[in-house]
Amino acid sequence: MNFAFPGKWVGTIQGTNRGAVFAEFTESEGRISGVVNITDTVHGIGMYTVTDSEMNPDYIRLVLTPNQLTRLAGHGIVTVLARFVSKTEFVGDWRSSIGTAGTLSVTKVFISYSHHDRIWLMRLRVHLKPLEHDCALDIWDDRKIKAGSKWKDEIERAIQSARVGVLIVSANFLASDFIANNELPPLLDAAQKEGAVIMSLIVSPSRFTTTKSLSQFQAVNDPSRPLINLPKGKQEEILVRVSEEIEAVFRSR
Repeated sequence: MNFAFPGKWVGTIQGTNRGAVFAEFTESEGRISGVVNITDTVHGIGMYTVTDSEMNPDYIRLVLTPNQLTRLAGHGIVTVLARFVSKTEFVGDWRSSIGTAGTLSVTKVFISYSHHDRIWLMRLRVHLKPLEHDCALDIWDDRKIKAGSKWKDEIERAIQSARVGVLIVSANFLASDFIANNELPPLLDAAQKEGAVIMSLIVSPSRFTTTKSLSQFQAVNDPSRPLINLPKGKQEEILVRVSEEIEAVFRSR
C-alpha cells in the first residue's frame, strides 16, 4: 500500500478525552516529523511536536511532545500507535503520560468541482461546516491551495488521503479536461482498490447517466431532477442529505 502520510490531517479522539486532532506531517528517510494540535473538552488546546516516530506497513508509532505552554497547562507526552486501514485513513490508540487514553480516527473528504459551479460548492460547504466542527473532518477543495504552492501536487496529495470523494456534477464538470485527467482517475482508483466512497451531487443537466466511469456510482439525487431545476427548499434538503451521508460513512468506521 502506498501510504499518503505526509500532508494535513484532521480527525477525532475518543476515550477519557473527546475532541479534535489537527496535524501536518512531513517525511524524510522513513521518519515522520511535524506538528499536532489536540483540542478536547477537558484540557483545551494542546500543541505538540513529533519527537520520535516509526512507520512500516503494519503500524505507525508517534511520540508527541507538548510545547512549553501546553506542558504548563497540564498536558503530558502523548504516544500514538495506529495503523492504516486504507491509503485514506488511519486508526489506533493514544495514551498520555498524565494517565488519559483512548482511540483516534483520522481521514479526509475531497470535493471535485468545476470552477464554473463555484456557487454550488459554496452552498455545499455551508451544509458541511457542522461536520468540520462536530466530527472534526478535514473537507478539502482547491481553495485551500496557498499562493506559491505546487497546486497539482497539493491536489494529488489531497485525493490520496481522502476517504470520501464528493463530485459536483454538471456539464461543466464533465467537460473539464483537468478533472477528467487528473482528479477522476485517482478518485475512481481509490474507490476500487481502497474502498473510498464516491458521492455524485447532480447540480445541472448533463450526460452523467451515460458516462460509464461515473454512473456506476449511486448519485445522491435523481440525475433526471438536478438541483438547478428544483425549488430552493428541495435543493437545501438534498444538500442536507449529502452531509448526512458523509457523516454516516465516518460514524460506521
